[in-house]
Amino acid sequence: MESCPDHYSVVPTCFDCCRAALSAVPSDVEELTRLDPDAFAAFAGSHRAWVENLLLAECAHRPMVAWSRSDSPPLVVQWAVRATPAVAVGLTRAYRQREGDRGHALWISRLPLRIDSGVDQRLAGLWCDLALLAGEQDPVAESGLRTRVDRRARPTVWARSLEWLLLWGRQLRSLDVAFTLALAGEHPTVRQAVSRCARSPVLGVQLRAAGLQAAMKSARPLEDRLLDIVSASVDDRRSDFPRPLGAPSSTWLADHGLEGLVRGAARRAVADFAGSIGDLGAAEEEHLTATLLAGLVREFTALPSLTRLAAVPGPHLRVGHRTVTKKEERTNGADIGVVVDIRVPGRLQLRTGDLIQVKKSTALTPGRGRTGREDTWTVKRRQLHDLLEHSASAVYWLIRGSGDVLVVPAKFLAAVEGAAALPSSKQFTVGHTAVRHTAVPMEQYLPDLVVGLWLGSSSDRTLQAAQGTGRTTRPRFALTIDVVLEPGEG
Repeated sequence: MESCPDHYSVVPTCFDCCRAALSAVPSDVEELTRLDPDAFAAFAGSHRAWVENLLLAECAHRPMVAWSRSDSPPLVVQWAVRATPAVAVGLTRAYRQREGDRGHALWISRLPLRIDSGVDQRLAGLWCDLALLAGEQDPVAESGLRTRVDRRARPTVWARSLEWLLLWGRQLRSLDVAFTLALAGEHPTVRQAVSRCARSPVLGVQLRAAGLQAAMKSARPLEDRLLDIVSASVDDRRSDFPRPLGAPSSTWLADHGLEGLVRGAARRAVADFAGSIGDLGAAEEEHLTATLLAGLVREFTALPSLTRLAAVPGPHLRVGHRTVTKKEERTNGADIGVVVDIRVPGRLQLRTGDLIQVKKSTALTPGRGRTGREDTWTVKRRQLHDLLEHSASAVYWLIRGSGDVLVVPAKFLAAVEGAAALPSSKQFTVGHTAVRHTAVPMEQYLPDLVVGLWLGSSSDRTLQAAQGTGRTTRPRFALTIDVVLEPGEG
């Protein structure tokens, strides 16, 4: 241990000795208290702020309630007896409630006798509950402890120990932020405490206080600010995926912003396709399918740049498509095979596939675009059955005379066939009235397929058909969609 210039060894009664020793090796407090507990207590009383700041810095990375089985309690309790006695009493009470008198019996029996009567009991009670909460694993018990903390979190009590609260905020699941913001909105005492902590020499305390100051200056509603801060803390810069505190969503993306971009991309692609249907109406279904797919690929390829502009981090989509060769066309049994490859390291990994058949309305006739007739579509029965043999969630994209696209389950068309088709016929016709209640727009279908996982199959039979490697059903177009969370994007 280093000593002051006036002494060759540490003299506990010399305040300069104590400062020099502790500045060099903060943990030497154990030796100082052993040499002369009363002398050190006098030093701590005269230099309370200095001792507390040193204690905060020393305990910044220590567990809040991890008492070892040695002869002495944690350093934080020993120091707090001199610097912040109510914190020491609270932590000791929490330990005693959890462990009884096993280990540290001398300390936990003598400490209340020595200082209990002189501390602020409200503050001691608060820190007892906080210590219990930090070590609680049962969610039901945790809820009860949060309620107790809520009752004890009075403005003056909270403000007096805000440095300690900010120090252990992560162990308290960011309860320090939520309660401080709520109290600061109405009580100047808490706002002043935040300003005091922002000047703390302890970096962890200083930075969390600066974050609180920024949140307090925001004009947004308190609920929104609390959600932002707490969710950011729990998500830990979104490395936790899916989002633990994200509002419930309909896909595993767990992000309404990102889901909105996916749905918007599908909607824009169909709108662009519909806008050109006057020129395309005379084209064969194969050309219409290629045009629609090209629009979808274009919109989804632009998604990564859109997510950056909208500040929506998370998984992004990579989309590609190809047309099969003439040799492969002889075994075509579907128009589009979709393969979705999902890779979120440590969370999700799956490859799934599905089949799509595209049909244009009879309202589209060569050379005339839309004729004014009602939409009807002709469905080949063998083709329908072949789709369902490979995928129970296969769908038909029905192109209307307006250029809009309806997505209808192949199973539903099979149900219509079973009731209306003649046994000897090779095909049957469905009208808009028959499908209008079952059909969904493309902007609903694609998210359900790609990031909802409600559709498609991971079976080898379905994947082979979708990839065009099956023996019988090979699609005219192969659509590949990669949903990827790259390392470092979380």
